[in-house]
Amino acid sequence: MTLRPTPTSRIPDWLWTATTAGSLTAVVGYLGWAVGVPWLFASLGPTIFLQVQRPADGTGRFYNTIVGHGAAVVAAAAAVLLCGAAPLPPGSLAAARVNASIAALVFTALLQRAARAQHPPAAATALLVSLGHIALQWGDLGALAAGVVVTAVLGEGLRRLRAG
Repeated sequence: MTLRPTPTSRIPDWLWTATTAGSLTAVVGYLGWAVGVPWLFASLGPTIFLQVQRPADGTGRFYNTIVGHGAAVVAAAAAVLLCGAAPLPPGSLAAARVNASIAALVFTALLQRAARAQHPPAAATALLVSLGHIALQWGDLGALAAGVVVTAVLGEGLRRLRAG
C-alpha cells in the first residue's frame, strides 16, 4: 500500500504515533476495565504500534491482526497440550514450558504463513499462552479475543485514516 496525502498527513509522525497509540491503548484498557475483564495484554502494544506507526505495512491490517493472533493462540494451545505444560504454574521455566514456547513459535509461523496472515506481534501472544500467563480457559481466551478484536477494528480505522 502506498501512502497518499490524507487529512492526517500534516500531523508529524511522532505526534500521530504517540497520540493514536495512547488513545487506542486507553480505549482497549478502559473498555476492559468497564466490563471487569482485562482486555489489554502485552502483545497488543506491538500490534498497536504496528498499526499506527507503519500504516502501509500489510502485517498490521485487520485480517492479519485477527488471524495472526488467532493462529498464535491455536498454535500455543496445541504446543502446551503436546508438551504437557498445562499443569505447570505460569512462568515456570520447566523444560515443558520452554518446549511449548519453542513449538508455539514454530506452529505460529507455519499457521500464519499458511493463512497469509503474518503478524509479528502475535509471537508475543504465543509466548504469553505457552508460558501460562494467559491460561487455556474460556475467560482468559475470551478476554484476549475481545482485546484483539477491539484493537483490530479501531486500529484498522486509524491505519486507513493515516495511510489513505
